[in-house]
Amino acid sequence: MTIHQFLFIALIVLGASIIQALFGFGFGLISVPLMIFFVDLPTAVVTATAVSTVSCAVQWWESRAVQAREMAQRLVCSALVGMPFGLWLLVNLDARLMKGILGVVVLLGVLSLSIKAFDLQRLPKTFDYAMGVISGVLSTATSTNGPPLVFLLHARHFEPQDFRAVLNRVFTFLNFLTLIIFAVAGKMTSDALQLALFSVPIMGLGVFIGTRLRSKINPDHFRNLVIGLLTLSGLSAISNALLS
Repeated sequence: MTIHQFLFIALIVLGASIIQALFGFGFGLISVPLMIFFVDLPTAVVTATAVSTVSCAVQWWESRAVQAREMAQRLVCSALVGMPFGLWLLVNLDARLMKGILGVVVLLGVLSLSIKAFDLQRLPKTFDYAMGVISGVLSTATSTNGPPLVFLLHARHFEPQDFRAVLNRVFTFLNFLTLIIFAVAGKMTSDALQLALFSVPIMGLGVFIGTRLRSKINPDHFRNLVIGLLTLSGLSAISNALLS
């Protein structure tokens, strides 16, 4: 990899880490669609998963006092069902098609954030399990397991601290299991490991900045910025698939 590739990926990791720290999600959604302009999709997925695992584990520890275990357990258990299928998609589907799917997933995440009045509180717990399965598929296929979980918790009207706590708990488990699956499947290449090790300190800086910005930024204003960034990210992944 060239110094320019490292530099651009460092900027991507820094920005995605700040957003992850602010909202509890967004690292994979933002980083993977942008990384694929500089590295191949499997390398981007493995790198983002490894870095996100460390980031989520740190933030999970910070929010360990929040009582949100029941929802987190449902989502982790159901995600295990979808993860093998997601790996199959990553290995067998054409890279252009996977990039297109990634872009659509990101735009669906934008949609879930945009519907402020959407309410699913009366739906049974089986809906939670369904969202967990979908998240598991996306975890190993694209490293963007956030959209269905964000959609679910947003529609269940979780408070911000519970929202972040659940997401970081679930992401920590899913990302760690995803890395194990990648290692067994031979997807942990030297390039991906090198890039992940390079990115972790930058992620730490992003988390440091993001946690200190939480109380200083108007959530509604920053929410609009994130929606705009995710929209551009999703459209970039789709355009990359069409033009590659």
